[in-house]
Amino acid sequence: MNHPFKALLLISALTLLACKNSDSGSAVAPLENNIASSQKHGPAVCDNMSAEDFVTRNELATGSRPASAALLLRFVHLTDDHIIDDDGQLLNGASALDPLYTSFESAQRFQEEYSDEVLNDLISALNNCHAQYPAEFAIVTGDSADLTTVAETRRFIDNLDGRVDQMSAFEEACTLALGADAPAEQIDLSCTRFTGRGTADTQTIDPDIDDPAYQFLPTRTLLQAQNTQQAAVSGRAADGSVDPRRQTVTRAAGLPEVLRCDDGAEGCINQAIAMPWFVAFGNHDGYLRGTVAADVPLNEVSLLTGRRYMLGQHDFIQEFFKSSSQPLGHGFGLVDAARLEDEDDRNDGYYAFDAGEQRFRMIVLNTIIDGRDPRVPTAMLRNPFALSDGSLDRAQFEWLKTELATAYAKQQLVMVFSHHPDLTFAEYGMFADLLTLEVSAIELNAELASWPNMIAWVAGHTHVHRVRAFAVNDGVGSNGEISAPVSNCHGQHCGGFWQIETASLIDHPQQQRLIEVFDNGDGSGTIRGPVLSHSLENPQRLAEADDRCALYLTDPAAVQAAISEANLDALCTQGGKREGRPEDRNVELIFAMPHF
Repeated sequence: MNHPFKALLLISALTLLACKNSDSGSAVAPLENNIASSQKHGPAVCDNMSAEDFVTRNELATGSRPASAALLLRFVHLTDDHIIDDDGQLLNGASALDPLYTSFESAQRFQEEYSDEVLNDLISALNNCHAQYPAEFAIVTGDSADLTTVAETRRFIDNLDGRVDQMSAFEEACTLALGADAPAEQIDLSCTRFTGRGTADTQTIDPDIDDPAYQFLPTRTLLQAQNTQQAAVSGRAADGSVDPRRQTVTRAAGLPEVLRCDDGAEGCINQAIAMPWFVAFGNHDGYLRGTVAADVPLNEVSLLTGRRYMLGQHDFIQEFFKSSSQPLGHGFGLVDAARLEDEDDRNDGYYAFDAGEQRFRMIVLNTIIDGRDPRVPTAMLRNPFALSDGSLDRAQFEWLKTELATAYAKQQLVMVFSHHPDLTFAEYGMFADLLTLEVSAIELNAELASWPNMIAWVAGHTHVHRVRAFAVNDGVGSNGEISAPVSNCHGQHCGGFWQIETASLIDHPQQQRLIEVFDNGDGSGTIRGPVLSHSLENPQRLAEADDRCALYLTDPAAVQAAISEANLDALCTQGGKREGRPEDRNVELIFAMPHF
């Protein structure tokens, strides 16, 4: 690990301590003392929860949650928020590939202009819920940003911090490298313009979802690219006014004008999330557009456009130490010091922490593949077939096993978090044979299922609400898709664990999830997982239309349907399933409590 990064960690820690001791409004607001005990300890009933009925699932244990069940833990699961610099897609993205294959569907969405506003509106709803039903923390399981740029990640951090234009780790290091005598103009050109600091996101006109040209992805790509670039060049504001001085063609865009204020200022709608928050790596946090493995030469090319990509894991991690909220580094500060300080820049993205008055061990994995391959002679080149799939390296797997054993010895319940769920691991991808994979989803599932205190694996990535039981019967664990032998449960009955996937905030249905864990008092427990929504109607309308109207040229069935129907409406029947089934949404998942 280089010395500038060590210095950065120290500076960041001192800065956060100063913020904590100042009247900056950045600390988590104290809860009212008069919150009813039933609200503190009973199931949450919040305005932004889905109103549909809860489904009790008994694949792992019988029974249901009684009214007397004791709340052990409550937290918020955020995932796949995809804060996006839509102005930068044509400039630095791979948008020409979007119509060809679903792996590239990371952009050209109808609703992409509103990613910042949607996240902050959800934060407002979460804060209202938190005021009545306190949550211990929030955890973001990856894909905080979309194009892997510094500016997008800073917009995400500012959004959760309720701040605007905070100094970035990249700009601080860049300025330091230029030297103390560097003129302000050089600092701005070489450093600041890549961060979005001081520059509002220009606002593109809404796409016409009833226009057939917007329903066919090849023409949609051209139209949206044209619209975003016109807005970027002209400096278009949300009210339609233009000012070229606001252009974002050569400068990365920051938060939109409506959020360019600090929480606490009069009339400011940019709310800070009122709880500590943690973050995990997603594929869109690890490589270009979440699908393209690349390295330093890309940033050399992108100097003209003002977009800076975070192509190393340290780049991403550093930014979360430049935040006005807690905890330090948002989880990355908990990484083992030996790993954090060594020369390997790819082993710092996994960590663990205690929760629920130390009754829980929360284990956060890093499942991205960054394309580095021992068969390639230089780290400057990446394996292009890494794409968006997940995996686990052997060293991290050994660390995980130690964490599981320690938690069992401490009689803690365990929950594991990652961006990728098991069915999106690389061995199930189309290029599995071209990658070097160390730990399979089968091996990981078998290890998790062998610990009776392991109750849930929480993930995102699929943008779909999906809940599966990895149940163990007669020494074999299975979720219906993946099976693995499970023989050693440390002297206890092998029950299995729940696999919980939450939909994204970028795509329809634009929902996240609250998770509560109860002790039912009869040897069983309940994981309660209601889905949560934001309240902005226009992005919801656009997202729903976008999810229906998706035709990829490499999808023969969709192409055949369009030809046979001779009707453009046929192009809008390929999606619409991200909401999941009723048993994937508002759920009460019963599990067997371990016998310690």
